[in-house]
Amino acid sequence: MRWKAKALSWGGVVLAALILTVWSVWSSAERVPKRYLESAEQKWRADDYLGAVREYEKISEEYPRSKFIPEAVFWSGVLYHLYLNDPQKAVDAFQKTVRLTAATPKNAHALSARRYLAEVYEKKYGKLREAISEHEKVMELSDDSDQILESQFKIGELYFAQGNVEQARTEWDLLIKRDPKSRWAPAALYRQGSSYFIEGRCKEAVGFYRRLIADYSDSEMSPFAQFRTANCLEEGNRAEEALQLYRQLEGRYPNKELLEAKIRRLEKGLPKNAGTAAAEPVSAAPDPASSPAPTP
Repeated sequence: MRWKAKALSWGGVVLAALILTVWSVWSSAERVPKRYLESAEQKWRADDYLGAVREYEKISEEYPRSKFIPEAVFWSGVLYHLYLNDPQKAVDAFQKTVRLTAATPKNAHALSARRYLAEVYEKKYGKLREAISEHEKVMELSDDSDQILESQFKIGELYFAQGNVEQARTEWDLLIKRDPKSRWAPAALYRQGSSYFIEGRCKEAVGFYRRLIADYSDSEMSPFAQFRTANCLEEGNRAEEALQLYRQLEGRYPNKELLEAKIRRLEKGLPKNAGTAAAEPVSAAPDPASSPAPTP
């Protein structure tokens, strides 16, 4: 029996040595791809975007089995999209990232690639349906609640751009119900109100605006909702109430000149001027995909 124990012990040593050797070879093989990644990052910081792309491409060309390939392909897509103005190469890179991570679809690079794809489809090609599809996949796969809500908000925006106002309102309503305390909820509520405001349906619009003002008084959307509410009161010949709301916005509303013009006109009892309506902010939150080098 002793010889069996000795054999097993020796076998363990041999196996451990074999594993160590394999790991050492693998680790050595990944050193160069990692250096390419670091070199690409340095070139990126130096604004040498083509040089950075070239460093990323070396990984796929020279080390086709490297674990760094999905990351390299993803960042190539970001460079093509944000800096090199080549939307097709950006799409190719982001689609390849998704394919390379098919076994792990919740991979951070895969989800970021889908978000970028949605942006390129929307802003470069006007392919709104394709953009919606990518956002839907993000909602399906992501475990990040903020990322999910962001995609749902943007799906609403995309439906609205298509002219499907009812579906847009449905998306924003679902977002608010999903998480009424999220940073996206005030923006979704504002957009619901504005969808009615644009149609000239002030009664419905004011209902959403007043809810936003009451529930999200600290939101950056609150002054816009109050301004729009005052607009609607003007349209309903309720000048004194409108003037009171405008005065409350002094020091809070971004367009100081427009606000002052509204107040002066109402104080003088001048006729309504439809040309003084405020420009509508599309979103209360910045687009994460607009960052030059977002964290995937």
